[in-house]
Amino acid sequence: MASNRRYDIDWLRNLGILLLFPFHSARVFDHWDPFYVKSHVLSWGLSWFIASTSYWFMPLLFWLAGSSSWYALQHRSYQQYMKDRISRLLIPFIFGLLLIVPPQGYFSLWQHKGDSPGNYFTFLKNYFKDFSDLSGYFGSFTPAHLWFILYLFVLSLIALPLLIYIKNKNGTSRFEKFHSIFSKPYVYILFFIILAATQSLPAPGGQNPFYYLAFLIMGFVTASHPNYQKMFNIYRFHALILIIILVPVWEIILFHSLDSTRFSPVDMFNAFLRSLNTWLTLIVILGYGNKFLNFSHKLVPYMNEASFPIYIIHQSILVVVGYFILKFNIGVWQEYFLIMAITFMISVIIYEFIIKRTLFTRWIFGVKIKTPITKKAAKKMNKDSLTLMDEERRGV
Repeated sequence: MASNRRYDIDWLRNLGILLLFPFHSARVFDHWDPFYVKSHVLSWGLSWFIASTSYWFMPLLFWLAGSSSWYALQHRSYQQYMKDRISRLLIPFIFGLLLIVPPQGYFSLWQHKGDSPGNYFTFLKNYFKDFSDLSGYFGSFTPAHLWFILYLFVLSLIALPLLIYIKNKNGTSRFEKFHSIFSKPYVYILFFIILAATQSLPAPGGQNPFYYLAFLIMGFVTASHPNYQKMFNIYRFHALILIIILVPVWEIILFHSLDSTRFSPVDMFNAFLRSLNTWLTLIVILGYGNKFLNFSHKLVPYMNEASFPIYIIHQSILVVVGYFILKFNIGVWQEYFLIMAITFMISVIIYEFIIKRTLFTRWIFGVKIKTPITKKAAKKMNKDSLTLMDEERRGV
């Protein structure tokens, strides 16, 4: 029987996690913002790579989380869904916040101060009291990259009543007339105006929860009816042509207006253009992803299990690796590729030989704990199988 699983969603989510390695490695060398470790020699090439991916990268992950929620709620009650969110998101977030993230602050002090910040345990006493800068780039307390997990957990629970209301008991969406109108491209595209409006709302630590909530809900809505994917598939090329034109325009205006004040005309124009580009880019990614990535492969189940714990550990590894690689002074691109390759290698090794090997490490990293099959259960399964084969031979 053919599978109804959306493998393109799996591939896009896993490839999105893999993109973190070149993306966060580039943060060591970009001109835009501080980072936990920063090279003295920066690169405009890597800076534009950051600019060309950062506007759509996290929206895509929230969108895919919303789409996955639609399929999860097809065969789970809302209580089971909440329990899954706690085990997959909340527990790993708490563990990561306490043990995985702090080394980033410690090594940021080593790098930015240029001398020893002292004993690590002494650092921790001050670290958990210092909430002066939630970015944590200079050694203060921070959720760091785990803000994504926290937001995903909180926003999933906030959105859950709406998600349950959208889904009928028979597994379809209750808003058939809405979908037939909203899935028309010239209506659908106008949603970017709402995205732009959300950017005027509070953004704790620089991350806007209202903005990402919109993507989570829209990922759920568009997975609930086939008209949306059909529209993405038809108009993906048109959207691609538009972003080839509009993204460079936005980047040029952004570069020349870095000092513009919040809510100035140029700032509001940039917010609208960024939202439009994000909306168009998602159509391109979801459309072409469905065309080229909707297939099964033996890597998919492995990556589905490995991607999340690798996400949790990768940035702390990257900061430590980056701190030592920068001491070599061998050139931006050599350092960039070394940081990326070594971080990836260590992350996979830690997952493969530590995280996936014990029940405790699987639990704290949100990896599904598989129930072992006992000898008695295996014997019963074999007996039932032989009985079925015998009945089939006798035509029962």
